[in-house]
Amino acid sequence: MITGPTGWIGTAMLAYLARQADIWPGQVSLFGSSARPVEAIDGTVLQMRALETLTPADLDGAIVIHLAYLTKEKVELLGERRFTDTNLAIDDLVLAALAGSTPKSVFVASSGAAMLAEAGRDRHPYGLSKLRQEDRFRDWAVASGTPLIAGRIFNLAGPYINKVESYAIGSFVGQAKRAGSIQIDAAKPVFRSYLHVDDLCTLIVRAGQAGIGRAVPIDFCGAETVEMSDTALAVAHQLGGNIAIARRPVDWSEPSAYLGDFTNTKVLAMELDVALAPFSSQVADTVRWIEGAGL
Repeated sequence: MITGPTGWIGTAMLAYLARQADIWPGQVSLFGSSARPVEAIDGTVLQMRALETLTPADLDGAIVIHLAYLTKEKVELLGERRFTDTNLAIDDLVLAALAGSTPKSVFVASSGAAMLAEAGRDRHPYGLSKLRQEDRFRDWAVASGTPLIAGRIFNLAGPYINKVESYAIGSFVGQAKRAGSIQIDAAKPVFRSYLHVDDLCTLIVRAGQAGIGRAVPIDFCGAETVEMSDTALAVAHQLGGNIAIARRPVDWSEPSAYLGDFTNTKVLAMELDVALAPFSSQVADTVRWIEGAGL
């Protein structure tokens, strides 16, 4: 059972499940903001139900993958109070159904923003909301004895990317294809580590199938720490040709590092026997998807 299946991770999750003949599509149920058909990448159309219709019976024995949530950019649009209340209401619906059910396992898609909030490094409403979400679902899991993973997702790469210009790799691809050059606007060193979205989906589903839980939130991130210039070079290399890369003057005194603990991801991958894609493959798959989708 998947909530919020229409974003980047949700779309990738449906593509992953479409490759699992023993699951697809008869054992997959979707819930979102409204009832409507959702077409997966293989052309299969599934009927998504409104989240408010979710019942305990829908969750009995299910692998629950909870992705539904308002994203960070909605704070400015809606205001902090409405943003927070809406996300609380989403979780209320899921927790109410869970309270009367016995699922096989639960995955909650948290964010690296929760780590920043927990450490006091960023008190943005999104991170605070994600931190609260982790606590609420962990309290339920402890009380019910259900395996739960609250996964703090950091930076992703790979196919099915949406909001292309909002992500560095997508933005660099767009610039290179439009202008034959890449402009890095970051005025300080920016360090990130990327996880292939297909690997994320594999880890989530296989952990759910195995009934694996974690007592505390864990990080989903990549092994390779790359600076923004490395990302631009990787995109230029993948696209080929003579792509110039320019950057404004850099203040070296204030690097930005949004990095999780890769040991969390690697231990789970080893436990599930999942080989993780390197950064070069992640960039290649992202570029191929953007070009193939005509974005």
